[in-house]
Amino acid sequence: MSKGEPFVKIRDICKEFEGNEVLKNVSLDINEGEPLGLLGRSGAGKSVLLHMLRGTEEYAPTSGEIIFRVAMCPSCGWVEAPSKAGEVCSKCGAKLEVKEVNYWKDSDGRKKVRRAVAIMLQRTFGLYGDDTVMYNVVQALESRKYPPDKRFRRAYELLKAVRMIHRITFPAINLSGGEKQRVVLARQLALDPMLLLADEPTGTLDFETAKLVHKALIDSTKAGMALIVTSHWPYVIEELTEKTLWLEQGEVVKYGDSKEVVEEFEKQVSEIEREEYPRIGEPKIKIEHCKKYYYSIWRGMVKAVDDVSLTINENEIFGLLGKSGSGKTSLSRILCQIDPVTGGSVKIRAGERWIEVGRVAETGVWIAWGATTPGIGEQAAVRVAMLHQEYSLYPDKTILENLTTCIGVKIPQELASMKAKFILQSVGFSEDKAEEILPKTHAELSVGERQRVALAQIIMKEPAIAVLDEPTGTMDPITKKFVADSIRAARGNLGMTFLIVSHDTDFAYDVCDRIAHMQDGKIAKLEDLREIRGST
Repeated sequence: MSKGEPFVKIRDICKEFEGNEVLKNVSLDINEGEPLGLLGRSGAGKSVLLHMLRGTEEYAPTSGEIIFRVAMCPSCGWVEAPSKAGEVCSKCGAKLEVKEVNYWKDSDGRKKVRRAVAIMLQRTFGLYGDDTVMYNVVQALESRKYPPDKRFRRAYELLKAVRMIHRITFPAINLSGGEKQRVVLARQLALDPMLLLADEPTGTLDFETAKLVHKALIDSTKAGMALIVTSHWPYVIEELTEKTLWLEQGEVVKYGDSKEVVEEFEKQVSEIEREEYPRIGEPKIKIEHCKKYYYSIWRGMVKAVDDVSLTINENEIFGLLGKSGSGKTSLSRILCQIDPVTGGSVKIRAGERWIEVGRVAETGVWIAWGATTPGIGEQAAVRVAMLHQEYSLYPDKTILENLTTCIGVKIPQELASMKAKFILQSVGFSEDKAEEILPKTHAELSVGERQRVALAQIIMKEPAIAVLDEPTGTMDPITKKFVADSIRAARGNLGMTFLIVSHDTDFAYDVCDRIAHMQDGKIAKLEDLREIRGST
């Protein structure tokens, strides 16, 4: 069967959640082995469509239908891509036959097809934390009954493809977020799916590593796997896909050649405007010869942070860039008093006094919250809040509760609601949308919308220092402009100091005053962007 024949037929799909229509009359054909891009702003319906194709029960269409045309074994029900029709089933030896499965009307057929559909979700790292990287991939091969004598070789090939050979014996729990993302991809490819649904597969990876991961995905589509990928990076859509579907508020704006669709989408996005901020103050954070070493039975001595010295000033937006696993998150966790230093010191200025926070996690004494009895003004001056890469919202609470009582913001209800709506607008929600989502739970929002709510949580706390780990990892270019504006507004209006940990080089260079580049636990380069801008 040729690549041009339909593999998945999507016909007039609509989806409503509590009367809110999130997909509206979406129709298209997906061919076997075809890489398709999904483009659109956060909340456009991209992730909803992916979950629907995955067969997740709560994403059943309100109307319309999805037809999978597959090669199915009449004996054991094993499913392969349609071009395998007429071949012998690898499980029982019967001959595979072409079958059309009406995905949401044939529950038994959907169950069989789902086994051949893999999904990789944004910022969701479903790994066995205490087991090694190699075992995590071998387990996936075992689950699909891959020949036992070939599992380790295949696992090695997959880890090599996603550039994770150097971490092969590490426990997954010790990996950085970007490294976990690559192992998740290797696990999904190990399932040898006929369709891979990839939701921002390289959103939190540095450019060089992302290119290698893209190669692994492209090679898989050449081998016959269909790929549907969402990304806020236009170059990712262009590089990975041939055709692209552009969604806006659940409706199809344009469908066609990826390059043409991306070019039209990018016309909506202007450059992030940059204004110099004149009121950067005295040093606020002093990091001196900071070391974070630990010993792993698998890795030996690991130097996650290796003799780093930095000074970050009050009201400064400071960027920390580097490849996955370079030590960025380890350094930020020390600053946030989650992990203790091995050597050196990390201090934060509270008023006129410097407070050592580098050993707080070790002693269990939370200095930043006044455990050493600084004055009330000093408590506020040293408070640190962190937006984690693997963030989560309180699942059974409304968005309003997530922004107020759940994070300790105790103010009158009416004022709390007004402040929450104001903060939500500052991170990219329209006034109407902010009003609409306050009574909802996180399950009713898209992944990108949840990320903006998590950022709003940080700003609601009005900390002296905000550490943002990959704040734009799953955001479209338009939303990133709102986030840039909200960070600058929080700095200007609240006097906040920001440390932005990111792989998003363009965003960091647009927003930050200075940037430190990390490599192998060390500072490789320090750039003062104010000086560079002043000289151009």
